Amino acid sequence: MEVAGKLLSKRGNVVTIELADEVDTQFYTDSVGLVLRDERSITAQQRKFAYAIMADIAKSDIGGFWAGDNKAVENYFKAKYCLDNDLDYMSLSTRLGNRTDTNEFISMLLDFSLAHNVALSRMPVNELEGDFGRRFEYSCLINKKCVVCGTNKGIQFAHCKAIGYTMSRKDMNHLGWPGMALCHDHHINQQHTSEWGIKKFMKYYHLQGVPVDERIAKIYHLHIVKE
Repeated sequence: MEVAGKLLSKRGNVVTIELADEVDTQFYTDSVGLVLRDERSITAQQRKFAYAIMADIAKSDIGGFWAGDNKAVENYFKAKYCLDNDLDYMSLSTRLGNRTDTNEFISMLLDFSLAHNVALSRMPVNELEGDFGRRFEYSCLINKKCVVCGTNKGIQFAHCKAIGYTMSRKDMNHLGWPGMALCHDHHINQQHTSEWGIKKFMKYYHLQGVPVDERIAKIYHLHIVKE
């Protein structure tokens, strides 16, 4: 059950929320989730990135009747976002838009682009931050695209932490181990050259790494041990 409310106070990890409607909670557990929205106006970087992705989608000639038409692509994805999120409108304007919806909208565009092999003119690793950056990294792993250059050729699972000489990559438990999808060339730069190294590579490309789950393990044939 999802209930809307207003955040009254926050002190460390303790928050007080006033629910918008009276709710009978007797049949629910004490465990709750909290979704925080950033209602600040969208940034110029967000807006430019969203329109750049939509232009790339239009240029790729995917989607039938709106292929090649930037405005038709924009209208389609805004309508889809509103439908999926039960909203009346989706705006990328400074006056009406907000950062949370814009980030979610951009994530939707990126998921579509990755699934349909759309060549991106601007690299997401330079545009996204926080959870949205990690979500893109996860999509790259699932769709087998290099998180740095976007190619789908020669994709390998790259470990984000040094494994050490005492552990076998074949036999180790990968569940929860952080990783990313890289093409052969970027994997070489990330792990096997003195010029880079894992930490420097991740800092340079603003990468966070994604913990391996069962879905990722199956795609990359990684050994896992279920508890």
